[in-house]
Amino acid sequence: MESSLLASEVKPVLEYYQDLEKRLKRKDGRGKIKVGDTFSSVASFYERIRYTIDYKKENLLRRNAIERIVKRLLWEKGEGNLLSLSETLVKELIWAKYVKNDYYPVRKVAEISAIIAKYLFLSTRFEKGWKDWLVGVASCEIEESLDPSIVSYDVFSMAIESWFKKNFEWAGDGLDEVEKENQLAIAIHRSLFRSDEPKGAYFLLRRMVKGWNGMEKEDVAKRGEEIIKALVRIRSSLKNSFQSKLYRYVQKEVAAFQILKNLIEQNPGAAQSLMGNPDEFTKEIYEICEARYDEIRQRVNLGIVRSIIYIFITKIIFAIAIEIPYELYFLKQLSWLPLASTVMIPVLFVFLVVLTIRRPGNDNTVKIAETIFDFVYEHKVTQKVSFSLTGKKRGLSYQVFSAIYGIVFVAVFSLIAYVLTKAGYDIIGIGIFFIFLSLILLFAYRVKFAASELNVTTIKESLASHLMSNLTLPFLDLGVWLADKFSQLNFFILLFDFLVEAPLKNIIGILNEWTSFLKERKEEAIEIPVER
Repeated sequence: MESSLLASEVKPVLEYYQDLEKRLKRKDGRGKIKVGDTFSSVASFYERIRYTIDYKKENLLRRNAIERIVKRLLWEKGEGNLLSLSETLVKELIWAKYVKNDYYPVRKVAEISAIIAKYLFLSTRFEKGWKDWLVGVASCEIEESLDPSIVSYDVFSMAIESWFKKNFEWAGDGLDEVEKENQLAIAIHRSLFRSDEPKGAYFLLRRMVKGWNGMEKEDVAKRGEEIIKALVRIRSSLKNSFQSKLYRYVQKEVAAFQILKNLIEQNPGAAQSLMGNPDEFTKEIYEICEARYDEIRQRVNLGIVRSIIYIFITKIIFAIAIEIPYELYFLKQLSWLPLASTVMIPVLFVFLVVLTIRRPGNDNTVKIAETIFDFVYEHKVTQKVSFSLTGKKRGLSYQVFSAIYGIVFVAVFSLIAYVLTKAGYDIIGIGIFFIFLSLILLFAYRVKFAASELNVTTIKESLASHLMSNLTLPFLDLGVWLADKFSQLNFFILLFDFLVEAPLKNIIGILNEWTSFLKERKEEAIEIPVER
Protein backbone atom coordinates (compact mmCIF):
# COMPACT_ATOMS: atom_id res chain seq x y z
CA MET A 1 0.00 0.00 0.00
CA GLU A 2 1.13 3.54 -0.68
CA SER A 3 2.53 4.95 2.57
CA SER A 4 0.52 8.13 1.98
CA LEU A 5 -2.68 6.13 2.56
CA LEU A 6 -1.51 5.02 5.99
CA ALA A 7 -2.19 7.21 9.00
CA SER A 8 0.73 9.20 10.39
CA GLU A 9 0.53 7.29 13.69
CA VAL A 10 1.21 3.85 12.21
CA LYS A 11 4.19 4.83 10.01
CA PRO A 12 6.80 5.25 12.79
CA VAL A 13 5.65 1.97 14.34
CA LEU A 14 6.20 0.05 11.08
CA GLU A 15 9.54 1.76 10.48
CA TYR A 16 10.74 0.96 13.99
CA TYR A 17 9.81 -2.73 13.80
CA GLN A 18 11.42 -3.11 10.38
CA ASP A 19 14.63 -1.52 11.67
CA LEU A 20 14.51 -3.62 14.85
CA GLU A 21 14.24 -6.82 12.82
CA LYS A 22 17.45 -5.91 10.98
CA ARG A 23 19.31 -4.94 14.17
CA LEU A 24 18.40 -8.16 15.98
CA LYS A 25 19.78 -10.20 13.08
CA ARG A 26 23.21 -8.59 13.39
CA LYS A 27 25.68 -10.74 15.28
CA ASP A 28 28.39 -9.51 17.61
CA GLY A 29 31.46 -11.65 17.02
CA ARG A 30 33.22 -10.63 20.22
CA GLY A 31 33.56 -12.77 23.36
CA LYS A 32 30.29 -13.80 24.97
CA ILE A 33 29.18 -14.24 28.59
CA LYS A 34 28.88 -17.98 29.09
CA VAL A 35 28.02 -19.82 32.30
CA GLY A 36 27.76 -23.48 33.18
CA ASP A 37 24.16 -24.65 32.96
CA THR A 38 24.51 -27.89 34.95
CA PHE A 39 22.55 -26.47 37.89
CA SER A 40 20.46 -23.89 36.03
CA SER A 41 17.36 -26.08 36.36
CA VAL A 42 17.57 -25.59 40.15
CA ALA A 43 17.63 -21.79 39.77
CA SER A 44 14.80 -21.94 37.23
CA PHE A 45 12.69 -24.13 39.55
CA TYR A 46 13.30 -21.71 42.43
CA GLU A 47 12.07 -18.80 40.28
CA ARG A 48 8.87 -20.71 39.52
CA ILE A 49 8.22 -21.28 43.23
CA ARG A 50 8.94 -17.68 44.09
CA TYR A 51 6.75 -16.51 41.23
CA THR A 52 3.87 -18.39 42.82
CA ILE A 53 4.47 -16.95 46.29
CA ASP A 54 5.07 -13.35 45.18
CA TYR A 55 2.13 -13.33 42.74
CA LYS A 56 3.56 -10.83 40.24
CA LYS A 57 2.27 -10.33 36.70
CA GLU A 58 3.76 -12.85 34.30
CA ASN A 59 4.99 -10.22 31.84
CA LEU A 60 6.90 -8.47 34.64
CA LEU A 61 8.75 -11.50 35.98
CA ARG A 62 12.11 -10.66 34.42
CA ARG A 63 12.01 -7.02 35.49
CA ASN A 64 11.01 -8.01 39.01
CA ALA A 65 13.80 -10.59 39.09
CA ILE A 66 16.36 -7.95 38.04
CA GLU A 67 15.15 -5.54 40.73
CA ARG A 68 15.15 -8.26 43.38
CA ILE A 69 18.62 -9.56 42.49
CA VAL A 70 20.17 -6.08 42.35
CA LYS A 71 18.74 -5.20 45.78
CA ARG A 72 19.98 -8.48 47.23
CA LEU A 73 23.45 -8.11 45.72
CA LEU A 74 23.73 -4.52 46.97
CA TRP A 75 22.91 -5.86 50.42
CA GLU A 76 25.46 -8.68 50.07
CA LYS A 77 28.30 -6.93 48.21
CA GLY A 78 27.70 -3.23 48.80
CA GLU A 79 28.35 -0.55 46.17
CA GLY A 80 32.14 -0.93 46.07
CA ASN A 81 32.45 -3.18 43.00
CA LEU A 82 29.53 -2.70 40.64
CA LEU A 83 31.30 -4.58 37.83
CA SER A 84 31.37 -7.74 39.95
CA LEU A 85 27.77 -7.15 41.01
CA SER A 86 26.66 -6.72 37.38
CA GLU A 87 28.48 -9.86 36.28
CA THR A 88 26.76 -11.84 39.04
CA LEU A 89 23.41 -10.33 38.02
CA VAL A 90 23.79 -11.46 34.39
CA LYS A 91 24.91 -14.94 35.48
CA GLU A 92 21.91 -15.34 37.79
CA LEU A 93 19.53 -14.23 35.06
CA ILE A 94 21.09 -16.80 32.72
CA TRP A 95 20.82 -19.55 35.34
CA ALA A 96 17.15 -18.72 35.87
CA LYS A 97 16.63 -18.72 32.07
CA TYR A 98 15.42 -15.14 31.95
CA VAL A 99 18.06 -14.37 29.30
CA LYS A 100 20.10 -16.45 26.84
CA ASN A 101 23.41 -18.12 27.66
CA ASP A 102 26.47 -17.47 25.47
CA TYR A 103 24.66 -14.56 23.82
CA TYR A 104 25.73 -11.24 25.37
CA PRO A 105 29.15 -9.67 24.70
CA VAL A 106 31.40 -9.29 27.74
CA ARG A 107 31.08 -5.48 27.49
CA LYS A 108 27.42 -5.85 28.55
CA VAL A 109 28.61 -6.17 32.16
CA ALA A 110 30.24 -2.72 32.05
CA GLU A 111 27.10 -1.30 30.41
CA ILE A 112 24.88 -2.62 33.20
CA SER A 113 27.37 -1.46 35.83
CA ALA A 114 27.19 2.09 34.43
CA ILE A 115 23.37 1.99 34.59
CA ILE A 116 23.38 0.91 38.24
CA ALA A 117 26.03 3.53 39.12
CA LYS A 118 23.91 6.25 37.52
CA TYR A 119 20.84 5.45 39.61
CA LEU A 120 22.80 4.92 42.83
CA PHE A 121 24.45 8.31 42.39
CA LEU A 122 21.04 9.84 41.77
CA SER A 123 19.69 8.23 44.96
CA THR A 124 22.21 10.24 47.01
CA ARG A 125 20.38 13.42 45.96
CA PHE A 126 17.16 12.21 47.59
CA GLU A 127 16.05 11.11 51.03
CA LYS A 128 16.46 7.47 52.07
CA GLY A 129 13.10 6.16 50.86
CA TRP A 130 13.94 6.93 47.21
CA LYS A 131 16.78 4.41 46.81
CA ASP A 132 14.60 1.29 46.54
CA TRP A 133 12.24 3.09 44.16
CA LEU A 134 15.13 4.19 41.92
CA VAL A 135 16.55 0.66 41.87
CA GLY A 136 13.13 -0.44 40.58
CA VAL A 137 13.36 2.13 37.77
CA ALA A 138 16.97 1.06 37.09
CA SER A 139 15.77 -2.52 36.61
CA CYS A 140 13.70 -1.32 33.63
CA GLU A 141 16.76 0.21 31.95
CA ILE A 142 18.82 -2.92 32.69
CA GLU A 143 16.11 -5.11 31.16
CA GLU A 144 16.03 -2.86 28.11
CA SER A 145 19.81 -3.18 27.81
CA LEU A 146 19.45 -6.97 27.81
CA ASP A 147 16.44 -6.94 25.47
CA PRO A 148 16.40 -3.89 23.14
CA SER A 149 13.09 -5.00 21.60
CA ILE A 150 11.37 -3.62 24.71
CA VAL A 151 11.84 -0.12 23.29
CA SER A 152 9.07 -1.06 20.85
CA TYR A 153 6.64 -0.72 23.77
CA ASP A 154 7.45 2.98 24.06
CA VAL A 155 7.26 3.55 20.30
CA PHE A 156 3.89 1.80 20.12
CA SER A 157 2.57 3.55 23.21
CA MET A 158 3.45 7.01 21.86
CA ALA A 159 1.75 6.20 18.54
CA ILE A 160 -1.44 5.15 20.34
CA GLU A 161 -1.25 8.26 22.49
CA SER A 162 -1.15 10.41 19.34
CA TRP A 163 -4.18 8.55 17.94
CA PHE A 164 -6.06 8.88 21.23
CA LYS A 165 -5.53 12.64 21.41
CA LYS A 166 -6.70 12.95 17.80
CA ASN A 167 -9.97 11.17 18.60
CA PHE A 168 -10.65 12.03 22.26
CA GLU A 169 -10.63 15.20 24.31
CA TRP A 170 -10.06 15.15 28.05
CA ALA A 171 -12.19 18.05 29.27
CA GLY A 172 -11.88 19.81 32.62
CA ASP A 173 -10.86 17.97 35.81
CA GLY A 174 -8.52 20.81 36.86
CA LEU A 175 -5.20 19.33 35.67
CA ASP A 176 -2.64 21.31 33.68
CA GLU A 177 -1.71 20.08 30.20
CA VAL A 178 1.64 18.61 31.31
CA GLU A 179 -0.05 16.53 33.99
CA LYS A 180 -2.73 15.38 31.55
CA GLU A 181 0.02 14.31 29.15
CA ASN A 182 1.71 12.32 31.91
CA GLN A 183 -1.52 10.71 33.08
CA LEU A 184 -2.51 9.71 29.56
CA ALA A 185 0.96 8.31 28.81
CA ILE A 186 0.91 6.17 31.97
CA ALA A 187 -2.65 4.93 31.38
CA ILE A 188 -1.96 3.90 27.77
CA HIS A 189 1.32 2.18 28.68
CA ARG A 190 -0.42 0.27 31.49
CA SER A 191 -3.33 -0.71 29.25
CA LEU A 192 -1.17 -1.97 26.40
CA PHE A 193 1.63 -3.68 28.30
CA ARG A 194 0.27 -4.26 31.81
CA SER A 195 3.20 -2.22 33.12
CA ASP A 196 3.75 -1.55 36.81
CA GLU A 197 4.94 1.60 38.60
CA PRO A 198 8.68 1.23 37.79
CA LYS A 199 7.86 0.63 34.11
CA GLY A 200 5.60 3.68 34.03
CA ALA A 201 8.21 5.79 35.81
CA TYR A 202 10.96 4.74 33.39
CA PHE A 203 8.72 5.47 30.40
CA LEU A 204 8.05 9.00 31.68
CA LEU A 205 11.71 9.52 32.56
CA ARG A 206 12.76 8.76 28.98
CA ARG A 207 10.16 11.24 27.71
CA MET A 208 10.97 14.04 30.14
CA VAL A 209 14.78 13.84 30.23
CA LYS A 210 16.21 13.85 26.71
CA GLY A 211 19.16 11.51 26.19
CA TRP A 212 18.59 9.69 29.48
CA ASN A 213 19.62 6.27 28.17
CA GLY A 214 23.01 7.48 26.99
CA MET A 215 23.80 9.28 30.24
CA GLU A 216 26.42 8.19 32.72
CA LYS A 217 26.99 9.25 36.31
CA GLU A 218 28.95 12.34 35.28
CA ASP A 219 26.14 13.49 32.96
CA VAL A 220 23.61 13.06 35.77
CA ALA A 221 25.76 15.26 38.01
CA LYS A 222 25.75 18.04 35.40
CA ARG A 223 21.97 17.93 34.83
CA GLY A 224 21.06 17.04 38.40
CA GLU A 225 18.45 19.71 39.08
CA GLU A 226 16.57 19.01 35.85
CA ILE A 227 16.50 15.26 36.54
CA ILE A 228 15.47 15.68 40.18
CA LYS A 229 12.54 17.91 39.19
CA ALA A 230 11.47 15.36 36.57
CA LEU A 231 11.58 12.46 39.04
CA VAL A 232 9.62 14.36 41.68
CA ARG A 233 6.96 15.15 39.08
CA ILE A 234 6.93 11.53 37.87
CA ARG A 235 6.32 10.12 41.36
CA SER A 236 3.57 12.67 41.87
CA SER A 237 1.95 11.71 38.54
CA LEU A 238 2.05 8.01 39.38
CA LYS A 239 0.15 8.64 42.61
CA ASN A 240 -2.42 11.00 41.08
CA SER A 241 -5.97 10.05 42.05
CA PHE A 242 -7.14 10.41 38.43
CA GLN A 243 -4.84 7.63 37.22
CA SER A 244 -7.06 4.66 38.14
CA LYS A 245 -10.13 6.32 36.57
CA LEU A 246 -8.27 7.24 33.39
CA TYR A 247 -6.79 3.76 33.15
CA ARG A 248 -10.25 2.17 33.25
CA TYR A 249 -11.48 4.55 30.55
CA VAL A 250 -8.45 4.18 28.30
CA GLN A 251 -8.23 0.40 28.58
CA LYS A 252 -11.47 -0.18 26.68
CA GLU A 253 -10.38 2.18 23.91
CA VAL A 254 -6.86 0.85 23.31
CA ALA A 255 -7.26 -2.89 23.98
CA ALA A 256 -7.53 -3.52 20.23
CA PHE A 257 -3.93 -2.39 19.73
CA GLN A 258 -2.62 -5.45 21.52
CA ILE A 259 -3.88 -7.39 18.50
CA LEU A 260 -2.21 -4.97 16.07
CA LYS A 261 1.07 -5.28 18.00
CA ASN A 262 0.91 -9.08 17.71
CA LEU A 263 0.20 -8.81 13.99
CA ILE A 264 3.16 -6.52 13.31
CA GLU A 265 5.55 -8.54 15.49
CA GLN A 266 4.71 -11.76 13.64
CA ASN A 267 6.27 -10.42 10.45
CA PRO A 268 7.43 -6.77 10.60
CA GLY A 269 8.64 -6.82 7.01
CA ALA A 270 5.30 -7.96 5.60
CA ALA A 271 3.00 -5.90 7.84
CA GLN A 272 2.84 -2.86 5.55
CA SER A 273 2.02 -4.89 2.44
CA LEU A 274 -0.63 -6.80 4.41
CA MET A 275 -2.26 -3.49 5.29
CA GLY A 276 -2.45 -2.81 1.55
CA ASN A 277 -5.03 -5.61 1.27
CA PRO A 278 -7.88 -4.78 3.66
CA ASP A 279 -9.57 -8.18 3.22
CA GLU A 280 -6.41 -10.13 4.07
CA PHE A 281 -5.66 -7.65 6.84
CA THR A 282 -9.11 -8.23 8.36
CA LYS A 283 -8.71 -12.00 8.10
CA GLU A 284 -5.37 -11.83 9.91
CA ILE A 285 -6.89 -9.68 12.67
CA TYR A 286 -9.67 -12.23 13.19
CA GLU A 287 -7.20 -15.13 13.35
CA ILE A 288 -5.02 -13.37 15.90
CA CYS A 289 -8.07 -12.48 17.99
CA GLU A 290 -9.14 -16.12 18.16
CA ALA A 291 -5.61 -17.18 19.10
CA ARG A 292 -5.46 -14.55 21.84
CA TYR A 293 -8.86 -15.57 23.20
CA ASP A 294 -7.48 -19.12 23.53
CA GLU A 295 -4.38 -17.75 25.29
CA ILE A 296 -6.61 -15.96 27.78
CA ARG A 297 -8.23 -19.25 28.72
CA GLN A 298 -4.79 -20.78 29.25
CA ARG A 299 -3.77 -17.83 31.43
CA VAL A 300 -6.94 -18.22 33.47
CA ASN A 301 -6.11 -21.89 34.04
CA LEU A 302 -2.58 -20.94 35.05
CA GLY A 303 -3.99 -18.35 37.43
CA ILE A 304 -6.15 -21.03 39.06
CA VAL A 305 -3.15 -23.30 39.52
CA ARG A 306 -1.08 -20.46 40.98
CA SER A 307 -3.89 -19.57 43.39
CA ILE A 308 -4.18 -23.16 44.61
CA ILE A 309 -0.40 -23.53 45.03
CA TYR A 310 -0.33 -20.22 46.90
CA ILE A 311 -3.08 -21.43 49.23
CA PHE A 312 -1.33 -24.70 50.04
CA ILE A 313 2.15 -23.22 50.56
CA THR A 314 1.01 -20.33 52.73
CA LYS A 315 -1.44 -22.56 54.60
CA ILE A 316 1.34 -24.97 55.50
CA ILE A 317 3.50 -22.08 56.74
CA PHE A 318 0.60 -20.60 58.74
CA ALA A 319 -0.28 -24.00 60.20
CA ILE A 320 3.28 -24.79 61.28
CA ALA A 321 4.03 -21.29 62.56
CA ILE A 322 0.72 -20.28 64.20
CA GLU A 323 -2.29 -22.60 64.14
CA ILE A 324 -0.82 -25.92 65.29
CA PRO A 325 1.33 -24.41 68.12
CA TYR A 326 -1.66 -22.34 69.31
CA GLU A 327 -4.06 -25.28 69.36
CA LEU A 328 -1.60 -27.66 71.03
CA TYR A 329 -0.57 -25.14 73.68
CA PHE A 330 -3.90 -23.51 74.52
CA LEU A 331 -6.51 -26.05 73.41
CA LYS A 332 -4.43 -29.22 73.98
CA GLN A 333 -5.78 -30.74 70.75
CA LEU A 334 -5.79 -30.32 66.97
CA SER A 335 -9.00 -29.46 65.09
CA TRP A 336 -8.54 -30.99 61.65
CA LEU A 337 -11.78 -29.65 60.12
CA PRO A 338 -10.78 -25.96 60.37
CA LEU A 339 -7.27 -26.76 59.12
CA ALA A 340 -8.64 -28.52 56.03
CA SER A 341 -11.63 -26.28 55.28
CA THR A 342 -9.48 -23.14 55.33
CA VAL A 343 -7.88 -24.58 52.20
CA MET A 344 -10.90 -26.14 50.50
CA ILE A 345 -13.40 -23.26 50.82
CA PRO A 346 -11.14 -20.59 49.22
CA VAL A 347 -10.37 -23.03 46.38
CA LEU A 348 -14.11 -23.47 45.81
CA PHE A 349 -14.59 -19.70 45.62
CA VAL A 350 -11.77 -19.41 43.08
CA PHE A 351 -13.59 -21.84 40.79
CA LEU A 352 -16.90 -19.99 41.28
CA VAL A 353 -15.32 -16.68 40.24
CA VAL A 354 -13.61 -18.28 37.24
CA LEU A 355 -16.93 -19.74 36.08
CA THR A 356 -18.20 -16.17 35.56
CA ILE A 357 -15.46 -15.46 32.97
CA ARG A 358 -16.78 -15.43 29.40
CA ARG A 359 -14.89 -15.72 26.14
CA PRO A 360 -15.27 -12.57 23.96
CA GLY A 361 -17.74 -13.00 21.11
CA ASN A 362 -17.68 -12.10 17.42
CA ASP A 363 -19.06 -8.60 18.09
CA ASN A 364 -15.95 -7.96 20.18
CA THR A 365 -13.69 -9.03 17.29
CA VAL A 366 -15.60 -6.78 14.87
CA LYS A 367 -15.10 -3.81 17.20
CA ILE A 368 -11.37 -4.58 17.50
CA ALA A 369 -11.01 -4.67 13.70
CA GLU A 370 -12.86 -1.34 13.37
CA THR A 371 -10.56 0.33 15.91
CA ILE A 372 -7.43 -1.01 14.20
CA PHE A 373 -8.66 0.22 10.80
CA ASP A 374 -9.33 3.63 12.34
CA PHE A 375 -5.72 3.74 13.54
CA VAL A 376 -4.02 2.32 10.44
CA TYR A 377 -5.72 4.16 7.57
CA GLU A 378 -5.66 7.89 7.02
CA HIS A 379 -9.03 9.61 7.46
CA LYS A 380 -10.43 12.88 8.70
CA VAL A 381 -11.70 13.03 12.27
CA THR A 382 -14.94 15.01 12.18
CA GLN A 383 -15.58 15.25 15.90
CA LYS A 384 -13.64 14.29 19.02
CA VAL A 385 -15.21 12.32 21.84
CA SER A 386 -15.13 14.49 24.95
CA PHE A 387 -14.82 12.87 28.36
CA SER A 388 -14.36 13.91 31.97
CA LEU A 389 -13.29 11.81 34.95
CA THR A 390 -14.91 13.92 37.63
CA GLY A 391 -17.96 12.08 38.88
CA LYS A 392 -21.17 13.50 40.20
CA LYS A 393 -20.94 15.34 43.49
CA ARG A 394 -21.47 12.91 46.34
CA GLY A 395 -24.55 13.89 48.25
CA LEU A 396 -26.67 12.50 51.04
CA SER A 397 -27.57 9.33 49.13
CA TYR A 398 -23.89 8.37 48.85
CA GLN A 399 -23.42 8.78 52.60
CA VAL A 400 -26.53 6.68 53.27
CA PHE A 401 -25.34 3.91 50.92
CA SER A 402 -21.89 4.00 52.55
CA ALA A 403 -23.47 3.54 55.97
CA ILE A 404 -25.62 0.65 54.71
CA TYR A 405 -22.58 -0.99 53.11
CA GLY A 406 -20.66 -0.61 56.39
CA ILE A 407 -23.47 -2.38 58.24
CA VAL A 408 -23.56 -5.15 55.60
CA PHE A 409 -19.76 -5.48 55.82
CA VAL A 410 -19.86 -6.02 59.59
CA ALA A 411 -22.92 -8.28 59.35
CA VAL A 412 -21.34 -10.58 56.74
CA PHE A 413 -18.17 -11.08 58.77
CA SER A 414 -20.09 -11.48 62.03
CA LEU A 415 -22.43 -14.09 60.56
CA ILE A 416 -19.60 -16.11 59.02
CA ALA A 417 -17.58 -15.86 62.25
CA TYR A 418 -20.58 -17.23 64.17
CA VAL A 419 -20.98 -20.16 61.74
CA LEU A 420 -17.24 -20.92 61.91
CA THR A 421 -17.34 -20.87 65.71
CA LYS A 422 -20.15 -23.44 65.68
CA ALA A 423 -18.08 -25.54 63.26
CA GLY A 424 -15.20 -25.72 65.74
CA TYR A 425 -12.98 -22.82 64.68
CA ASP A 426 -11.03 -20.93 67.34
CA ILE A 427 -10.24 -17.22 67.17
CA ILE A 428 -6.91 -17.79 65.37
CA GLY A 429 -8.54 -20.13 62.86
CA ILE A 430 -11.31 -17.62 62.10
CA GLY A 431 -8.77 -14.85 61.53
CA ILE A 432 -6.68 -17.00 59.18
CA PHE A 433 -9.82 -18.12 57.32
CA PHE A 434 -10.82 -14.50 56.65
CA ILE A 435 -7.27 -13.63 55.54
CA PHE A 436 -7.09 -16.60 53.17
CA LEU A 437 -10.53 -16.15 51.65
CA SER A 438 -10.04 -12.40 51.14
CA LEU A 439 -6.62 -12.74 49.48
CA ILE A 440 -7.64 -15.66 47.29
CA LEU A 441 -10.78 -13.84 46.12
CA LEU A 442 -8.62 -10.82 45.29
CA PHE A 443 -6.31 -13.05 43.22
CA ALA A 444 -9.29 -14.67 41.50
CA TYR A 445 -10.81 -11.31 40.54
CA ARG A 446 -7.42 -10.14 39.28
CA VAL A 447 -7.34 -13.21 37.05
CA LYS A 448 -10.84 -12.32 35.87
CA PHE A 449 -9.79 -8.73 35.19
CA ALA A 450 -6.74 -9.88 33.22
CA ALA A 451 -9.00 -12.18 31.20
CA SER A 452 -11.09 -9.17 30.16
CA GLU A 453 -8.15 -7.19 28.74
CA LEU A 454 -9.36 -7.71 25.14
CA ASN A 455 -13.00 -6.92 25.88
CA VAL A 456 -13.90 -3.74 23.99
CA THR A 457 -17.66 -4.29 24.14
CA THR A 458 -19.89 -4.25 27.19
CA ILE A 459 -20.59 -7.74 28.51
CA LYS A 460 -23.90 -8.22 30.27
CA GLU A 461 -23.41 -9.63 33.75
CA SER A 462 -25.51 -12.67 34.54
CA LEU A 463 -27.63 -12.82 37.70
CA ALA A 464 -25.30 -15.44 39.20
CA SER A 465 -22.25 -13.30 38.46
CA HIS A 466 -23.97 -10.21 39.89
CA LEU A 467 -24.87 -12.02 43.11
CA MET A 468 -21.36 -13.45 43.38
CA SER A 469 -19.80 -10.00 43.00
CA ASN A 470 -22.04 -8.47 45.67
CA LEU A 471 -21.65 -11.28 48.19
CA THR A 472 -17.87 -11.33 47.91
CA LEU A 473 -17.35 -7.55 47.86
CA PRO A 474 -16.66 -7.26 51.64
CA PHE A 475 -13.97 -9.94 51.34
CA LEU A 476 -12.59 -8.27 48.23
CA ASP A 477 -12.24 -4.95 50.09
CA LEU A 478 -10.45 -6.74 52.93
CA GLY A 479 -8.23 -8.52 50.40
CA VAL A 480 -7.18 -5.21 48.80
CA TRP A 481 -6.29 -3.80 52.22
CA LEU A 482 -4.37 -6.93 53.25
CA ALA A 483 -2.49 -7.12 49.94
CA ASP A 484 -1.38 -3.52 50.37
CA LYS A 485 -0.15 -4.18 53.92
CA PHE A 486 1.52 -7.48 53.02
CA SER A 487 3.33 -5.87 50.07
CA GLN A 488 4.89 -3.41 52.52
CA LEU A 489 5.97 -6.18 54.91
CA ASN A 490 5.80 -9.56 53.19
CA PHE A 491 7.75 -11.88 55.47
CA PHE A 492 7.38 -14.76 52.99
CA ILE A 493 9.27 -12.74 50.40
CA LEU A 494 11.89 -11.60 52.91
CA LEU A 495 12.30 -15.23 53.92
CA PHE A 496 12.83 -16.30 50.31
CA ASP A 497 15.17 -13.41 49.44
CA PHE A 498 17.61 -13.63 52.32
CA LEU A 499 17.26 -17.09 53.89
CA VAL A 500 16.68 -19.11 50.72
CA GLU A 501 17.68 -17.20 47.59
CA ALA A 502 20.97 -15.71 48.80
CA PRO A 503 22.56 -19.02 49.94
CA LEU A 504 21.00 -20.95 47.04
CA LYS A 505 22.48 -18.65 44.39
CA ASN A 506 25.87 -18.70 46.13
CA ILE A 507 25.84 -22.50 46.22
CA ILE A 508 24.89 -22.68 42.53
CA GLY A 509 27.74 -20.29 41.73
CA ILE A 510 30.27 -22.39 43.65
CA LEU A 511 29.00 -25.64 42.09
CA ASN A 512 29.22 -24.16 38.59
CA GLU A 513 32.78 -23.01 39.23
CA TRP A 514 33.64 -26.49 40.59
CA THR A 515 32.13 -28.11 37.49
CA SER A 516 34.17 -25.80 35.23
CA PHE A 517 37.32 -26.64 37.19
CA LEU A 518 36.73 -30.39 36.85
CA LYS A 519 36.05 -29.98 33.12
CA GLU A 520 39.36 -28.16 32.63
CA ARG A 521 41.28 -30.78 34.61
CA LYS A 522 39.64 -33.55 32.61
CA GLU A 523 40.64 -31.90 29.33
CA GLU A 524 44.21 -31.50 30.59
CA ALA A 525 44.35 -35.11 31.77
CA ILE A 526 43.17 -36.69 28.54
CA GLU A 527 45.94 -37.18 26.03
CA ILE A 528 44.85 -36.16 22.54
CA PRO A 529 46.67 -38.38 20.05
CA VAL A 530 48.50 -36.64 17.22
CA GLU A 531 48.39 -38.20 13.76
CA ARG A 532 51.84 -39.12 12.43
